[in-house]
Amino acid sequence: MHITKQTKIAVLCGGISSEREISLRSGNNCFSALQRLGYSNSLLVDIKDINDIVALKEKNIEAAFLITHGKFGEDGTIQGILEWLRIPYTGSSVLGSAISMDKWLTKRIAISANILTPKAFLLTRLNKEVVKTKKLWDELKGENNAVFIKPRDSGSSVNTFKIKSSEELEHRINNVDLDDSDYLIEEFISGREITVSMLEIDNKIKVLPILELKPKNEFYDYQAKYTKGMTEFILPAKLDQHTLEELESNSIKLFTTACCSSFGRVDYILYSENEPYLLEINSLPGMTDTSDLPAQAKCAGIEYDEIVEIVLKSARLHK
Repeated sequence: MHITKQTKIAVLCGGISSEREISLRSGNNCFSALQRLGYSNSLLVDIKDINDIVALKEKNIEAAFLITHGKFGEDGTIQGILEWLRIPYTGSSVLGSAISMDKWLTKRIAISANILTPKAFLLTRLNKEVVKTKKLWDELKGENNAVFIKPRDSGSSVNTFKIKSSEELEHRINNVDLDDSDYLIEEFISGREITVSMLEIDNKIKVLPILELKPKNEFYDYQAKYTKGMTEFILPAKLDQHTLEELESNSIKLFTTACCSSFGRVDYILYSENEPYLLEINSLPGMTDTSDLPAQAKCAGIEYDEIVEIVLKSARLHK
């Protein structure tokens, strides 16, 4: 759609997922950027239930800037409501949002594209009772004698745990809420934490400088992601040309195959001899003061407000 400074824009944030507080922080930052840019008809909307979304039509909102992290905001749900209301929105389509939010499906995409990803098992309420924990542990523990257990469809490392014994794994399996989400039990691969961010500019995907993350915690958990000083950024990451090109190529392939668009991020572990293992795709990355994508864009000479305007201009209804 054609966006002007007079376009009536709603920045949607908050939501009801476990990532609500991060979404509010991202939303406030994006709204402030729009105000500085002169989009005086923009509104900040804290989404608490479906009525807040339906009311956008009554307010004559012409475009929705989505920064709704997590379940019901990043998984295609809110995107589907906006399609129904015929309100163009930023970020990926219903399909792209749903696929990228699903860690198990993104693994299937990686495998089909011959891209490495840690071995994993999908734990559901239907197979929980027949899981043989010791056998599963032996199959997945790898050379590092550890696995991760994480929700299939949540971000920001919420409810993600590093497990170091079969007994601990059994305890976690017995205590996760499988009515709320399926869980992945995933091989732990030791290596460098790498993230690749992308922006859609003039219908082309631009890969931003690649970032290496060195968290002070044992892994890049919620605290390390959103607490200033808890993670060291190496930007741009020190990579040889072959690895750099492989990460860029793999990320574009994964992002587009998963039907994503607008902006996003792909996360990896760089193992041993610079072998990238896919962890996940993020279709609505954080825009807080400590978030990855804004830092990577700045390294490319793109300031925060410019990112927001680039993303805004990608707003569309997806056919």
